Amino acid sequence: MVKFNYNEWKVNVLTNAKYKVSVLASGSSGNCVYVETGGTRILIDTGISNRRIETGLRSIGVAPETIDAVFITHEHSDHISGLNVFQKKYHKKLYLTGGTLAGLRDGDAIRANCEIKIIPQYSRTVINGCLINTFMTDHDANEPFGVSAVSDDAKISLATDLGYVNKSVFDHLSGSNILIFESNYDDDMLINGIYPWYLKKRIMGKKGHLSNRDSAAALLSLNWDGLSHIYLAHLSRENNTHETVEETARNAFMRESHNPRLLLTWHDRPGECICAN
Repeated sequence: MVKFNYNEWKVNVLTNAKYKVSVLASGSSGNCVYVETGGTRILIDTGISNRRIETGLRSIGVAPETIDAVFITHEHSDHISGLNVFQKKYHKKLYLTGGTLAGLRDGDAIRANCEIKIIPQYSRTVINGCLINTFMTDHDANEPFGVSAVSDDAKISLATDLGYVNKSVFDHLSGSNILIFESNYDDDMLINGIYPWYLKKRIMGKKGHLSNRDSAAALLSLNWDGLSHIYLAHLSRENNTHETVEETARNAFMRESHNPRLLLTWHDRPGECICAN
């Protein structure tokens, strides 16, 4: 009898997937998401070390050199800290707004290492068989955006770093099959926590982050047709827990007849990889 090799099977499944999503890291200490659909492979943000990016990609059967493009949602360090090293090694086409480029500390070095495509917050880009839409988000950064990758295989969308959810975000996220969405803090933990008041106000403000409660309410307002998975993302280390964010979402969704599968994300390691052949 031939012995079943799970590791070999796993690599084959991941390598040949029609779509694949992996949140390599998410949170205030670093963000990086891999999205593959329509034969197109992109990274959204590179806010962790290049070594972690490479290790995370290879763990799901993706060679870093096969990435088609990198999209940077905004210039905060937890979204760009690994960008310069990654681009120095792999020279991938970089998509970002002019405001984001102006805010990069290593902008000159990055310009020297890759082709840069400056896009508006609202943009449509076709790469291979995938249409990638960007859309305005409300955050205290220079021209930040969310991302939606659409192909015949799937619609995969990301929106984090949200002070609140504007109509454009709702419009672009509705109809997604897989969604990466912010659930940053628990209200009580933040208000009663150690942060100074000015920082609490920033986080809770219209250019800050989305609470667990507001995240769940926003998700309930979306068109859920075809939605199979939701990654709860950008959790605060100090003002949230995985148990709290999951409980808040499940309690909000319990009355719905169709519940997407909830997936957690982590600061220090990849979350579960979603793929389909």
